[in-house]
Amino acid sequence: MPFKNPALFDQESPVKGFTVSVVLPGATAATAANYGSFWIAPAKCVVDSITYSFSANSSSGTVEVEKVPSATAQGSGTNLQTATVSTASAANTNQAATLSATAATLELASGDRLALEDGGSLTSLTDLVCTVGLHWIP
Repeated sequence: MPFKNPALFDQESPVKGFTVSVVLPGATAATAANYGSFWIAPAKCVVDSITYSFSANSSSGTVEVEKVPSATAQGSGTNLQTATVSTASAANTNQAATLSATAATLELASGDRLALEDGGSLTSLTDLVCTVGLHWIP
């Protein structure tokens, strides 16, 4: 059965919020090959927030989330943040990313993917968690 966008069926509740998360447990966060797509939008939605946490920081790494349309290679998508988040900062501390101010950038079409993009040196990074807050739109 195909997915039915909740925003189209319940007009009484204008915002249907939800979250999706990706976890790179243990030392898997220190390997660039473990970063990639982690969710495919089944219907139109908008990104409201992106938050990161990790249990041990890297030496100079960074991370960000990009929107990757269908038939587009990862790394060629659109960054949803105004800047990368440092994974070299305080461990065990939630870090909220600053989102793009362009509304169209934060809107996902059905079939768009969310992907983690890494940068710098990820050495020693452990237990990376990224949670993306979204809501459905008609």
